[in-house]
Amino acid sequence: MKTVGIICECNPFHAGHGYLIAQAKASGADAVIALMSGCFVQRGEAAISDPFSRAEIMLLGGADAVLELPFPYCAGSAEFFGGAGVEIFDRLGIDELWFGSECGDLARLERLSAALDDPAFWERYAKSAEGNEGTAAAFFSCLQEFCGDVHPCLSNDILAISYLRALRQRGSRIKPVTVKRVGSAYRADSVEQKTKFPSATALRRLWRAEDLEAVLPYLPNGAREILSPCVKKKTAPADLKNAEALILGHFRLTSRERLESIAELSGGLGNRLAEISGRADSLESLLKLAETKKYPAARLQRGILFALTGITREDLKTSPAYVRLLAANERGCEFIGGCRKTAALPIVTRRADLPETDGARRQAEWAERAYALYSLCTPKIGSCEELWRQNPVIWRGE
Repeated sequence: MKTVGIICECNPFHAGHGYLIAQAKASGADAVIALMSGCFVQRGEAAISDPFSRAEIMLLGGADAVLELPFPYCAGSAEFFGGAGVEIFDRLGIDELWFGSECGDLARLERLSAALDDPAFWERYAKSAEGNEGTAAAFFSCLQEFCGDVHPCLSNDILAISYLRALRQRGSRIKPVTVKRVGSAYRADSVEQKTKFPSATALRRLWRAEDLEAVLPYLPNGAREILSPCVKKKTAPADLKNAEALILGHFRLTSRERLESIAELSGGLGNRLAEISGRADSLESLLKLAETKKYPAARLQRGILFALTGITREDLKTSPAYVRLLAANERGCEFIGGCRKTAALPIVTRRADLPETDGARRQAEWAERAYALYSLCTPKIGSCEELWRQNPVIWRGE
C-alpha cells in the first residue's frame, strides 16, 4: 500500500485541501492519511469547530484516515509544528509527505531549508531579530543573504521548509512532494467573488460574520449534515475571544517569574502581556497593544495559549508519545490496523488505550488542558470531558 501523508489544520476544509488530496490520489496513492490539528492551530487560534467534525469533513474531501496532531505541537511555531508532524509520519511508516507551497519548487525549498542547518545562519538571525524589522522579516532577509533568489511569497512556504528540514534531520525515508498552491492567497481575509479556492482565513471570517450557510458553498457536499448539529449545540463557531475574561484574568494574576518560563513568552514578552492586561478590556485590545514587528499576533496568541495551559519550551521539544485517531473509512482502517502491528508510535482511540508511559501521561495531561480551554472558546461553555469521550468517526462500506 502506497501511503501519502498530509499535515493540515482543516480550519475549515477548503478546495485547496481537496486539490492536494486529489493530486496525491492521482499519483497512485492507495491511502491518504491526514495529520490534523486538534482544538488549536498553528497561529494560536481556536479551531472553528471540534476535531471530530473537521476530521469527518476531511473524509468527505477524500482523506482515508485523519489523526490528531497533538497539543501543544499543533499550536507551535513552524519548527515544532513541522517537526512533530514529520516525526509522527516517519514513525508510522508513511511513504510520501505532500504539502502545498507558493513557489512549487522542491529543489529551491530544499536549498533554503539546508541553510537552517548552518549555525552561522542562526547567529546572523539572532542579531537581525534584535533590530526593528521584526523576527519574520529578519528570518527572510537572512535567508536572502545566505541563499539568494528568495521567492517573494516565501513567508507562505515556511512550513514547507520546516518539513524538509525535519525530514533531513531525522534521516527519514519519506519522500517529499510539493504542489503549487492554487486559488486565493494564503491567509487572504475575504472571499473573492466567484472564487473556487477561498482561503481558510476568509472562510472563518465569513462564518463568524454571517453564518454557516454562507460558507457551505465552499465546503464538500455533506458538510451541512456534519456542521449544523455543531451550530445547534453551540459548539461552533469557536473563537479564542470567547475566553477573553479568563485570558485577561490569567495575565493579571500570574507572577512574572512564572510567565517567563512559558513557551513563546521569554525575553520579557510575558511581562509585557501582564502589564498590558491590566489596562486591556478585551483580547482584541490586548493583542493590539502588545503587537509589534518583533511580537506579531501569531506569536502573542501562541504565548497566550501556552500560558493558559502551562506549556514550556522544553515541553515542545519532547517527542509525541501517541497519536489519536479521529476518523477513517475502510481503507483508512486497513492502514490503522497495519500500523498497530508494525508502527513505532501507538495509535489510540480513547483514553483507556493510552500507553503506560510517563510521556503518554504527560501528553494526555496536555490534551486535557487543551480540551478544557477549548470548551470555553465555544459559543456555549461545554464539558471538559466531551472530547475525550467521543469515539472516532468510522465510515463502513464507502
